[in-house]
Amino acid sequence: MNEFTILMHLLSNKTNKIHIGASKEEILKALNIHGKNESIYFQDLITHLSSYIEPLGLQIRFNPLSTRWYIAFDIFTSDFVSANPFEGRPRLAATLFCTLIYCLKNLGIAKIQDIKEIRKKKHIIEDLKELRNMGYLQLDEKLGKVNLTPLIGYQLDLNKLFIKLALKVKDQKS
Repeated sequence: MNEFTILMHLLSNKTNKIHIGASKEEILKALNIHGKNESIYFQDLITHLSSYIEPLGLQIRFNPLSTRWYIAFDIFTSDFVSANPFEGRPRLAATLFCTLIYCLKNLGIAKIQDIKEIRKKKHIIEDLKELRNMGYLQLDEKLGKVNLTPLIGYQLDLNKLFIKLALKVKDQKS
């Protein structure tokens, strides 16, 4: 097997419902790369593989929530291929987005009460339970807390989201 074959296997490996791909350390170990230039070699491999699979509509992405690298469809391709998991249920998307905002604001944990306030809904527990069943979050009703799973980082390009939100805030301040 060559390095690209091993790398493709690692990056497309689904270990469980909410973890896809491999961490940098797992990749370096599988390829038996070590030494002072391992980071440079790693970036070189990722860059070359990325340019190699780009014509297929694939790209290598990084999920900051799980610190794992994985293979994803290009955004333009994925619009045609994948379905919206919230189609017909915009309330779930809104609840998940509010949870994401509060989790980012509060070091990864959101209070159910805060989500209720921002959503302006009294009964969001069913939405949160449905999102938990879909694998997007963990719910502790006793403590009234919610935290995200890494699954959201695979289905949403968080870097682009943060940039767009920052630009939107900047435009509103101007």
